[in-house]
Amino acid sequence: MKTCLKGKIPNLLTQYQSNNPDANWEQFKNECQQGYRDVQSQLRQDQGNLCCYCEIETRQAFGIGKDDFRVEHFHPKSDIVKSGASRNWGLDWRNMLGCCHGGSERYVTDAQERYISINAQRHSDTLKGEFILDDEILNPLTIPPFPILFKANRRDGSFSVLEDNCRNADVSIDKANGCLAADKLNLNSEKLKELRKKAMDALNEQIQEEVSRGLSIEQAMSNVTKAQLRKNAQQYWPAFFTTIRSYLGAENFLQSIQYSG
Repeated sequence: MKTCLKGKIPNLLTQYQSNNPDANWEQFKNECQQGYRDVQSQLRQDQGNLCCYCEIETRQAFGIGKDDFRVEHFHPKSDIVKSGASRNWGLDWRNMLGCCHGGSERYVTDAQERYISINAQRHSDTLKGEFILDDEILNPLTIPPFPILFKANRRDGSFSVLEDNCRNADVSIDKANGCLAADKLNLNSEKLKELRKKAMDALNEQIQEEVSRGLSIEQAMSNVTKAQLRKNAQQYWPAFFTTIRSYLGAENFLQSIQYSG
């Protein structure tokens, strides 16, 4: 789980909010379809095409199956009033994130790899649902770019919380652990562990290939880090960014490129 940037609010969303202050999210989707597409596009770009929670690459189906992408409302869009202050959470741009379906969609693109038949083993916002978890999990928009908050276990792909880093960054350890909890975001689901381990296996193969060419392990890791932890031509980050970052120990490199999210 990494920090997510928030770009400029799409113009059509601003216009719709102004003209329909009491409208809900479903009304916006139905009545302002281009605005809805603009929101999706902006979120993909802001987040480098990664799910805001699990960091899997979000996928567009282009008419074959269903996109593995949806607009997530960090605070439930169904909650109209909180702490006595009226707020339309459904149309609040600062409350919107882009996420995957968490394994819940049978006909999602790349379903063989992504669909999870058992509900309890799903992840990201699927189990979160309409529960208010603002005080129980980290908001990707407020996660600092440094230091890294989660460590990827090479053996099984599991995540653990780097508690000292959380303390140094004034980040709640309880909220960080909440992201891993099976009844919240379940970021240690069996599927995610499997995919993160595959990502680390691939990194290890690349490092070994570099070493076989006569490079030192340090040079090999440096080369792989530079190749992996960069945006592509579409300005998308690699899937499982934090896993790669953790495995390669890439803090100095990310500092050098002024990584911000």
